[in-house]
Amino acid sequence: MAYSPRYQISETVLRAAEELSAARAVVELLPLPFAQVRALRREASIRVAHNSTWIENRTLALETAAAAIHDRTDNDRERSQPEIEVRNYFDALDLIDANLHVAPNEDWMRRLHACIMKGNRAGRPRERSEYRQATVQVGNFTYVPPAWEDVPKLMSELSQWAADAIDELPDYLFAAILAYQFVTIHPFMDGNGRTCRALATWALRRHYDSKGLLNVEEFYVRDLAGYYDSLQMGLHFSYYDSNERGSRSDPDLSQWLDYFCSRLGEAARHMRESIEGHFRARHPELLDDPLSDLPDNLRRFLVDLESLAEPFGSAGVSARFGVSRKTARAWLSRWQADGVIVPLNPEAARVHKFQLSQGWLERLDAAEPGE
Repeated sequence: MAYSPRYQISETVLRAAEELSAARAVVELLPLPFAQVRALRREASIRVAHNSTWIENRTLALETAAAAIHDRTDNDRERSQPEIEVRNYFDALDLIDANLHVAPNEDWMRRLHACIMKGNRAGRPRERSEYRQATVQVGNFTYVPPAWEDVPKLMSELSQWAADAIDELPDYLFAAILAYQFVTIHPFMDGNGRTCRALATWALRRHYDSKGLLNVEEFYVRDLAGYYDSLQMGLHFSYYDSNERGSRSDPDLSQWLDYFCSRLGEAARHMRESIEGHFRARHPELLDDPLSDLPDNLRRFLVDLESLAEPFGSAGVSARFGVSRKTARAWLSRWQADGVIVPLNPEAARVHKFQLSQGWLERLDAAEPGE
């Protein structure tokens, strides 16, 4: 049976999409010196490698991780296992950047896992990992993945889904679903968590993070309980069994998508603010724009208005962005809660039209260039 994930798109997912689009625009449009971008990219890669490996080992300080990545002269046999793991993950990020347009098939997943697991077995490192041939359990019966005999079939179904979905779904949804199903199958004896996060990084770097500055793992580390709870989703610990929440073999992924996209939105906002901060330090006059304090979708909407005093409602927002009326009303409610817009007729029982608040109207009028 073909893999067919089930989920609902929530307001949380849509907000993350807005943050991601805004961050991508800032990264693409604000030029920074090449050397500075390289330095930021290396710093981000070190932090991603440290955070992703720390989720499981929780022992290595960031400074020690950076030193292990930087120093390539020592014999690995003198390194601790966490140091080897963080260096391997850093190398995996380079492998990802060299394979951004590779097909999302089993061969790619096996090669990525092999890079992450270098040095964990005697002999020459493998170019591709082999699937496990034993039953495993995650934690103290936190999760019992599918039997090893079912892994090849499940991985084949996942890669077939990925081949179709990669150009149909937004990258953030594709990344979340690919990572979840991979770690659910748990195709290898070890390193599945690191590999699922690396696959998500690969999916996001294809279009949204071309400079490699996004660090979603940092926000997992800040909320490990939420990370694991969202992966578990209250489902039965066995892949083959079910409870009142459903089954791991056919779950509703909405809770996981909300968590993933929420953390992704935070990471995107952090990346955008970092780039803006570096750019502002070099060109403070160019970012003196009151619109920069507004949500990306509201900024884009206001730019299209003929007059800042023009009233608008859910129909206009829906038509401008191609979203449903329900989503448009949710955006308007959030803009109102933020104090940016107010009802055109405050006395009306039902509000259909809004306008900019007086404070924001005066602020934006003051920023208009003189005649």
